[in-house]
Amino acid sequence: MTKKRLLAISSVVLVALVSAVLMAGPLLSSLLHKRIETFLESKFQSAIEIDNFRFSIAPVPSVTIVGLTLRHHNRTDVPPLIQIQSLSMAPHLTTVFRPVLRFGNVRLEGLKITLPPRDSNSKPAGAPPARKPVRFPIFVEMLEANDAAVTILRAQPEKDPLEYPIHSLKMKDLSFDGPAAFEAWLTNAVPRGEIHVRGTFGPWNGELPRATPIQANYQFQKADLSTIKGLQGVLSSTGSFGGPLDYMEVTGTTETPDFTLRRVGNPIELKTTFTAAVDGTNGNTYLHSIEAQFLSTTLHTSGQIVDLVSGVRSRTILIDATSDSARAEDLIRLAAKTDSPVLRGPVKLTAKIEIPEGDRDLSDRLKITSNFHLLDGLFTNPEIQQKVDALSRKGQGEPKDLNISHVRSQLDASLRVTDGVVGFDSIRFTVPGARLDLHGSYTLGNGGLDFRGDLYLDAKLSQTTTGWKALLLKAVDPFFRGEDGGSRLPVKIEGTKDRPVFGLDRAKPREQVSEQSREKMR
Repeated sequence: MTKKRLLAISSVVLVALVSAVLMAGPLLSSLLHKRIETFLESKFQSAIEIDNFRFSIAPVPSVTIVGLTLRHHNRTDVPPLIQIQSLSMAPHLTTVFRPVLRFGNVRLEGLKITLPPRDSNSKPAGAPPARKPVRFPIFVEMLEANDAAVTILRAQPEKDPLEYPIHSLKMKDLSFDGPAAFEAWLTNAVPRGEIHVRGTFGPWNGELPRATPIQANYQFQKADLSTIKGLQGVLSSTGSFGGPLDYMEVTGTTETPDFTLRRVGNPIELKTTFTAAVDGTNGNTYLHSIEAQFLSTTLHTSGQIVDLVSGVRSRTILIDATSDSARAEDLIRLAAKTDSPVLRGPVKLTAKIEIPEGDRDLSDRLKITSNFHLLDGLFTNPEIQQKVDALSRKGQGEPKDLNISHVRSQLDASLRVTDGVVGFDSIRFTVPGARLDLHGSYTLGNGGLDFRGDLYLDAKLSQTTTGWKALLLKAVDPFFRGEDGGSRLPVKIEGTKDRPVFGLDRAKPREQVSEQSREKMR
């Protein structure tokens, strides 16, 4: 074959190939358009809108879609289920005529997923219903999306939707009919911090998108607690979560090395271990169990963080707490603005904590109802402890016995905290030889004291002193006779926690004060 003839044949073949490619381009574009559109409509059970579809075969095969919108069940009363500003894909052309169409890399820009609300009377989605076969399935080797957002509409239309901005999302081996591995980075709004999530997502539930399962581990770093009014500190957390999108079970731990109430300003290291459930349709969190540890105290709590008031962005916090291993000095350091806790000792407690929704500082909204029992307490303020020692000596009828010192105290109390004031329905303070039954209030801000009640002594009043004073008091012993031959006196405590003032309460008759104290202790 001559060189000229070979060149002519090659030219013909090349022209034929170019003609075939040029003719195949529109055909492939049409096939790809049809397969992608049919798949999306079937898999997501949505009406599809595409502003522009482009297919290019050179330099490498690629598909570009501009303005993709999917409306779940063709609903127009809510935002579209999926909106994508632009989508670029690299198809494997050898799979166009095969049962499964494969794409290498898929990149999304401006992805926004809006999950429709769950009916307010319906229960969280359980196991997904049996999946219907999807025509022309698609497999994606790698999907990437930057600056995406997931919005969950709430059953209460007056409530703002829940929004989760996602900085970066990567998914591998996405078949839509099984779980796909994913990795995401996002910012949490309150408390503000960065979250890194890695796990599996899917298969997508076309009938109930909110029932799509997810299973993942997370890392929550540098969460700024000051974005919650009244708190300060930087929190980190690790854990896992799983379940349908609208009701996920979460387990994890948190560490906050500098946790404090803003108005208290006593940083402590706080660690927690927790299990909880998160209702994705409204953001409510149900705390099954939390074990909180700080200093030498461990608290066991449960409760919920729920949205109860329309038009208010914050949530109501309801907590039940118990402890058999708390320390008085730890609780005081956490709740009171003081350099040195005034009291030390082991405490057993139960408490109900409520923080209503609102824009005020958390400390102003805090409400607590609690009962606690202090064993073997010792005051750290020498002036107060000296008064307690003197009380015990007098109560035992040994006013000069200095061997009675560093007396340990027992304290039982029922209290309520509202608007920064601790109201004590009852206090029973006991030391050897004496018992003090009180009711009154303590102001958290300035440490103000205002208490009234009865002091019971084992000794007679004349036995609380010596010399001529004892002789004079013998005459009034009958007027202050108490239990078992001892004494009973109406008392008051005023001043501040650092400078308390003790004295007789002359404002009311002794019998009236005593009766009130007995009623408080019942």
